[in-house]
Amino acid sequence: MNPAQLADHLEQIEPVKFPRIVAGFDAFVDEVLHVVSRRSEPDAYTPVPTISEFGQWVTNAAGRSGSRECVVLDRTAGGCSVNLGDAISALGFPLDAFAGVGYPPDPVFSHFSSRCASLNPLGMEPGRTAAYEFQDGKLMLCSFSHFEEFTPEYLVRRMADGSFRSACERSAAIVLTSWSVYPHMTECWSYLQSEQLAGMKNRPRIFVDIADPASRSPEDLCQMADALAGFEAVGPTTLSMNGNEANQLAEALGLFPSGPELEDIQRLASQLQRRLRISELGLHLIQSATSADSNGVVSVAGPHCNKPRKSVGAGDRFNAGWLAGALLGLCSVDRLQFAVAVSGYFVRHARSGTLPEIIQFLRDWSSGTIDSGVNQFSQSL
Repeated sequence: MNPAQLADHLEQIEPVKFPRIVAGFDAFVDEVLHVVSRRSEPDAYTPVPTISEFGQWVTNAAGRSGSRECVVLDRTAGGCSVNLGDAISALGFPLDAFAGVGYPPDPVFSHFSSRCASLNPLGMEPGRTAAYEFQDGKLMLCSFSHFEEFTPEYLVRRMADGSFRSACERSAAIVLTSWSVYPHMTECWSYLQSEQLAGMKNRPRIFVDIADPASRSPEDLCQMADALAGFEAVGPTTLSMNGNEANQLAEALGLFPSGPELEDIQRLASQLQRRLRISELGLHLIQSATSADSNGVVSVAGPHCNKPRKSVGAGDRFNAGWLAGALLGLCSVDRLQFAVAVSGYFVRHARSGTLPEIIQFLRDWSSGTIDSGVNQFSQSL
């Protein structure tokens, strides 16, 4: 389907039939910042436009030190599970969240909490992120050392009441995010597979986003990769990554990383999907998205936005769109189209879109009335 046809199809679906989703476990308090290039007036400034320009300033400061003003643009609820959960609930899916939002929850999570069918903080405080936004990307500096307390023994205590198991048994999908920031998450996955999720009859989809693994060793990544396949016994498993994350995982597994060409991206997606022994692997890049499963590889070009209002959390909105599309029975190409539309709406409006808003966005995309490269391509290998 083209975007307009997909919009027509989605308009016929009754939201009351949307299934429940479980998501966990990370939560962050995000401060979004600009680095000031020049302040022209007390209330007006020009931000440093690109990461490369900021990087050059950092390089030039070596041996001399340096100081720059930063402006806090927003203080928001963050974390992959929170961002994805915000988007999936905005689309109309009931969400049972198990995320460390604080106990009592930090007030920044009040809007997210209001959207959840249930929210269990698991006794964990949120992490903290300083997200520096530029036109060509973002730099995220995070603090989460207390996440080392998140161990199988911790989960045994926090899940003893059976609420997590019960939520998973009535869900159509289980979302597990941010493996990279939890030192013991591989062991926690093994605990979940053998204890909390074993023997369930509903076969929910398992959707995983490991987040940027730059701080983890190749050995850690290989162990994570081996543990990931264990979720297939619970339900069909998807790993979603951006291009940088995929290349880091590829190098750890002894695979050739991908360049910017579509053929290279599709090759890597297919190789990772087979090597990881999971049902599907997704790669989301700035201008396109790719999905690989046992039937082959497909790609779509997204509605690229040259000057996003907000980019932090865009990948999580893509993941929400992909998962929603899967639960609504869309084929691989249509799932990707829906996912890039959910992400495309977010970067233009700095908030998650409702289903009617995404449907209208798809129509605008199809008619060429948004600032976007709309040439769609699809290829099977």
